[in-house]
Amino acid sequence: MKILTIGNSFAVNSCRYLPEIFAEGNIPLTLARHWSNAENDIRQYGNVYDGDRTLREMLEAEDWDYVTMQQASHDSWRIGTYHPYFENLRDYVHKFAPTADIVIHETWAYRTDNERLRSEFMISQSQMFGLLKENYLEIAGMAGNRDGKPAMILPVGEAFRITQELTGDAVGGLTRNPDGPSHANPLGEFIGGLIWYAVLGGGDYRSVSF
Repeated sequence: MKILTIGNSFAVNSCRYLPEIFAEGNIPLTLARHWSNAENDIRQYGNVYDGDRTLREMLEAEDWDYVTMQQASHDSWRIGTYHPYFENLRDYVHKFAPTADIVIHETWAYRTDNERLRSEFMISQSQMFGLLKENYLEIAGMAGNRDGKPAMILPVGEAFRITQELTGDAVGGLTRNPDGPSHANPLGEFIGGLIWYAVLGGGDYRSVSF
């Protein structure tokens, strides 16, 4: 299976343990992680963050099965930040990676003690999650994949939300410092990997021993 992610550090979080998890299901996995700037054809893309390829070159480099897309976490709850960029990038992916289906990577709401929630966004964690979930559902319906159905969603944000509610969102529960209470810690990265494995690989996450 060949997966290209157009994302950022949250995509890296979810992909941290994908090779090990997918290996248990005997599913070969090729993964490229980068963020996109297709309009300017900047050569900063490759297998991690930096490289010498443009996004077009990355899309044309393989017969991708899936291309994942997401919004930056700080904008994930603002629907206006998705347009027209999602539509432009969607069309770009379909043009240069015609074998691939677009998949939506649902990012997660910040931890309750994240200062940006209170002082900048002025919303609660539950409000952030509700809004980002609504937004990802909307763009999933606009993916334009070959089967005409809404794009699959990798519900990592929902898995985080369930865990946050079960644990009381304790410090260190799923996210870590010094990056602030937003990026995933190893447990959060593992949960993200299990979601990708279940949705894209069709694997039983409960059987993973890694």
